Amino acid sequence: MSGRLVRWLLSLGAPSGRTAPEAPLLTIIRHHRVYENGQRALYHLGVSEDMLAGQLRALVRAGMTPVSVAEGLQRLEKGVAGHHVAFSFDDGYADNVTRALPILEKAGARATFYLTAGLMEERRAPWWDELAHALTRATKTHATIDWGGTAVTLDVSQPSGRSAALRALLPLLRVVPAEQHARLAALREALGVADRAPCEFADWALAKKLVSAGMEAGAHTLTHPFLTLLSPDSQRREMADSAALIRERLGCGTPGIAYPNGDHDATTVSATRAAGFQYAVITRSGDVSVQTASSARFELPRRPLTEGACTGPLGFSERMTLAETRGAFDSLRKGRVEMGS
Repeated sequence: MSGRLVRWLLSLGAPSGRTAPEAPLLTIIRHHRVYENGQRALYHLGVSEDMLAGQLRALVRAGMTPVSVAEGLQRLEKGVAGHHVAFSFDDGYADNVTRALPILEKAGARATFYLTAGLMEERRAPWWDELAHALTRATKTHATIDWGGTAVTLDVSQPSGRSAALRALLPLLRVVPAEQHARLAALREALGVADRAPCEFADWALAKKLVSAGMEAGAHTLTHPFLTLLSPDSQRREMADSAALIRERLGCGTPGIAYPNGDHDATTVSATRAAGFQYAVITRSGDVSVQTASSARFELPRRPLTEGACTGPLGFSERMTLAETRGAFDSLRKGRVEMGS
């Protein structure tokens, strides 16, 4: 029996609507991209328009209309009873504005958008888009590369081979930025790819629509590095300068920051405090209690709400969506490592 079928069966016994008032609790949902219905990217980092709309309908009917992360934290501080939900979107893709924003507004919901300010400013694609671009635009379908002593043989002639290559190469790009750029350049040469990936992030004029609509803007560093691989000074610049650039371009503050890939250490937390952020979110799954909001303010957990997590045998499942949001399946996933950008 598949894990998805097990979760669907368990969800049938979970509450499907509003629950009785309870102690204040905040669940922060972690999203990235919002795709056109039917669109399948090699590195599928998000949900479809219909899936996002379905998630919001389920949460609104259950009395958990999403708010921004800052609003959710304020509700905890005020002791507002109940299970509160905040939506967040990482990276700053244009589809967050063109697709997610209208769906959020129709549902009467709000969200926080963590922007990779430096890449938006430079109109430069992030490293994982560069990787996917090289694999899909290859003119040479077979190659062997050696990154850091790890040799990988690539066959990107078929979709299955491109997917396998993506899985093999993603962890090998967890390196400092200069080495990351060198490895991607070597990959493009090996596969005969002459061009670079287009930047699909929002430009500043588009991103300003989020702020005008009452959404919260947050920081996601300048260039989306693995922070713990950087020096303390570089970590501070990545975070503080991203907040300054967003303030300059959008005219708003950034109460919070999302650590890229959830990667952080004690130095990162210290730099976050020094930069003046009020909170930080990570990629580890969990909920935020009043105690967590105080003791772990710069390491707040978030829950992914993927298409697979919300899909049962018959398609989109409202019960599975609510059960996922309420952490009903946490015991089934204990010890699983979660990835995120």
